[in-house]
Amino acid sequence: MSPVIAATGITKRFSGIVALDGVDLSVEEGERVGLIGPNGAGKTTFFNCLLGVLRADEGTVELDGRDVTGLPVHQRARLGIGRTFQRIELFPDTTVREHLLIAERTKRRTGRLWKDLVGLGRPRPDEIAQCDEVLDLLGLGALADEPIERLSLGQGRLVEVGRALMTDPKLLLLDEPSSGLDRSETAALAETLGEVQAERGFAILLVEHDVELVASFTTRCYLLDFGRLIAEGPTATLMASAEMRHAYLGDLDPATDAGESDGAGGDAGAGTGAPADAAPSDTAEPPAADPPEALEPPAAATDEESSS
Repeated sequence: MSPVIAATGITKRFSGIVALDGVDLSVEEGERVGLIGPNGAGKTTFFNCLLGVLRADEGTVELDGRDVTGLPVHQRARLGIGRTFQRIELFPDTTVREHLLIAERTKRRTGRLWKDLVGLGRPRPDEIAQCDEVLDLLGLGALADEPIERLSLGQGRLVEVGRALMTDPKLLLLDEPSSGLDRSETAALAETLGEVQAERGFAILLVEHDVELVASFTTRCYLLDFGRLIAEGPTATLMASAEMRHAYLGDLDPATDAGESDGAGGDAGAGTGAPADAAPSDTAEPPAADPPEALEPPAAATDEESSS
């Protein structure tokens, strides 16, 4: 069976700057996969190449074994790619149900602008029923007729998810869904997403800076750094990897740091830092004249403490 999505050799350049460099990624049916990396790693650019918002300079994208590399955004969406956005994207002056109705008509291509303009584009009972089914699934049924402006940020995130679900996605791309949410809202969102996925069976590719959410929600992860894929594997294994520490913390050499700390600590304990066989000074120095390293914690020790 083909993966739901398979990206091979995705490369994207902007004015000579390589934003993505030969990235390979795949997601199987029903999987929860994370795509992580520090700021500027290329995560959102990769999302946009998958969806067709950006056209990759090199590489291919396949959806259920079908090459969609040359297709525009709306055709990829109709074939089964849904998405939420890092910055919440909701239509003002509409209700919660109307948001989902717009997505449903876009999927079926039954909307007619001229009908809406003359008031003849009223939703059919079957369209309302489908919207309400998704809203109930997300726990938003009681808010169906509420203006979008009255929702909390967490509820707005769920409306975005609901709008994506109206297209019956095979793959749901979640771009920073916890952005702006507190811990309780993030936990509630993750719980709802898990329940909806179990009900509908779609796959999820999650881009997220909240490492705790990624660790608890996904089963497999890819790690991007400066546009290159540097690690992949089970989420728990990747989170504990040297590649993960390097991507987020930079070059650290614990052995060197520890050795420098031991040496500095010994000098500080001696009070002067002078070799043991050095001749004593003829004139005792007052405490204020002690070398700075005897009075301040060694830099290496401080680095070691902060990294722990």
